[in-house]
Amino acid sequence: MVFCYLGCDVGAMDDARMQGQQGLTLLECLVAVAIVALLSAMSVPTFRDHLSAARARAGAHQLYSMVHTARSTALLSGEDIMLCPVQHLETAQPTCGGHFGESIALINSTGLSATLRQVWLPVGGVTVRNRAGTAVVGGTLRWDRYGFGNRNVTLSVCSGGHNWSVVVNRLGRPRLARQWGACP
Repeated sequence: MVFCYLGCDVGAMDDARMQGQQGLTLLECLVAVAIVALLSAMSVPTFRDHLSAARARAGAHQLYSMVHTARSTALLSGEDIMLCPVQHLETAQPTCGGHFGESIALINSTGLSATLRQVWLPVGGVTVRNRAGTAVVGGTLRWDRYGFGNRNVTLSVCSGGHNWSVVVNRLGRPRLARQWGACP
């Protein structure tokens, strides 16, 4: 900052101020914008790939959590529990049907009555198929009061070529496996 006392030249002050300031030319600005655009264009495919990998992992972790919750609920409550895809979720009486890529319900099936305990909504952008990737997986998974399952199954979660699988063994215990199945 330059101070002017009585008798100083104001024009010389303006010249001194202008010599210290420099700006960017239009060409320099255009080059900077072009570099930013190029770097952005190169990073978009990588970002999409990371997003697909995260979706597949999140979908598999959600399915794993459902299976683990169902088995734990059966053990803790001492009652039979089933996990099934749900259709007509908006009605008062949702029914089991469809496939495991849709909404899934945890149902307490004691005797002739069934109580809806919990519902999970699917993760967007993923598909759930069998291990070969050829068909959707339907039906019901059941656990008895001892935690034993009624069948073994592989729920293969795919998104953009990335695969995570939830493998449920005959005893009803789930595990996560990466690249265990094929994506369509």
